[in-house]
Amino acid sequence: MPRIIGGTAKGRVIALPPGDVRPATARVKQSLFDYISGLLPQASILDLYCGSGALGFESISRGATRAEFVDLSGRVIETVESNARTLGFTPQIRCHRWDVFKFLRSYEDRSERYEVIFISPPYKIAEPERLLKEVHASSVLTDDGVICLEYSRHNKPINHSPFELCRQKIYGETILDVWEYPEG
Repeated sequence: MPRIIGGTAKGRVIALPPGDVRPATARVKQSLFDYISGLLPQASILDLYCGSGALGFESISRGATRAEFVDLSGRVIETVESNARTLGFTPQIRCHRWDVFKFLRSYEDRSERYEVIFISPPYKIAEPERLLKEVHASSVLTDDGVICLEYSRHNKPINHSPFELCRQKIYGETILDVWEYPEG
């Protein structure tokens, strides 16, 4: 079972949804959150393909004010809502049972924006380059925000992106990128 590794909920266990879910290892989470820790206080978080919600909950535990979770699976959304109740984070979350691409396209007319976006699609359906383009087109990321994108080493490489790659770590079969808007 995954645990929250830092902040006010450190050590608390969260449930995994049934099915094919790939939670981030403690090592990957620690490395990622060490890197983005300065962005989390008072941040708004968007967790796409949210799984158990571990990344969004870790962010709230470390000072983020709110997190929105998106996944197409009703079981996943039920698990995230249950985990939020267990952690006492229910007032700080919103869940959406939606296709990620449709969710992003729906943001064209909304004003909510996020400082941190986590994207961890199932490896077999991951389209990292398309996901980055959709995030850009939706204007859902703040100008100084970051996208944390996890995908398989076996996915097609990202050749064109409106964002700048500021960090890449490889853990076995997993690539973890952090993207941001280019300066200037």
